[in-house]
Amino acid sequence: MKDYTKKHQDLMRQVDKVAKHNRQGSYKTKERYYNAMQNFTKHLANNYGLQKVANISDKHLHSYVDEMKSKNLSASTIKTNLSAIRFYHDQFPKTRNILSPNEVFDLEKRDFIGSDKSWSQDEYDRIKELSGQLGSRLVHDTVVLARNEGLRIHEAIRLDRATVVRSIRTGELEIKGKGGKIRSVPLSEESRQLLMDRVVTTPVGSKLFVGEHEKTHLVIKRVQNFISRHQKTIADPNRSERIKNGENITDRVTFHGLRHTYAQEQYQNFRDQGYTEYHSRLAVSQLLGHERDDVTRIYIT
Repeated sequence: MKDYTKKHQDLMRQVDKVAKHNRQGSYKTKERYYNAMQNFTKHLANNYGLQKVANISDKHLHSYVDEMKSKNLSASTIKTNLSAIRFYHDQFPKTRNILSPNEVFDLEKRDFIGSDKSWSQDEYDRIKELSGQLGSRLVHDTVVLARNEGLRIHEAIRLDRATVVRSIRTGELEIKGKGGKIRSVPLSEESRQLLMDRVVTTPVGSKLFVGEHEKTHLVIKRVQNFISRHQKTIADPNRSERIKNGENITDRVTFHGLRHTYAQEQYQNFRDQGYTEYHSRLAVSQLLGHERDDVTRIYIT
């Protein structure tokens, strides 16, 4: 914790030097951009050994975008945060890299907060079949974990062998979520079987889905790109028509939508067991690892 705090302070001192001389934008904009940089440098301190903010590159932005998506931030919020990062980057006298525009980061053009992002059973079956046909075990297995255990994409990708071995033994998958929060979720039989197969081929001390010389954020991107590339094959072809007919659904499927499917299924299970609406949402929020009723309402909309 001390090392993380010191790294963050060192990075923010560099940001402060730029902020001190910034005369561009309104007070509100300057405050908004500064706050965005505070959060971005926290991400850098927690995930990278970077010493100079001026040396950031697209890989850092990709990683941060993935984190923001995992927190269910809207596309417009993510774009504003990226604008803040680029603004500060432009103010540094010496920079090492050119940062790419928003188009590179696969951001939705519309803000779907409040729309139903869940997958249908047919869509889930189609991506499992397609990933199997194309030999992408990575996509198949992480999709199953997201659907059955409600994992965020980075939670699935970062699973390590020791954690998985314990979960196979106990029937409970221990997950370290955002903010370092630890939660346990029941392990489905489908997930248990695939994890048992994975453990056999994973060296002790290694991650299940990230090879020794691979970068986690690039593995995450491979899964997201697979879903994006194969939208027409995976997604219900009637989604657009259903939207025209007034259904409050998104027009495309995303990995994070599988977490919505999980949340909705768990909510219905708790209701069927006689839980009240509030206590059902509370139970679901604990499984999702955020414990906020307002966020849970978004998932089960």
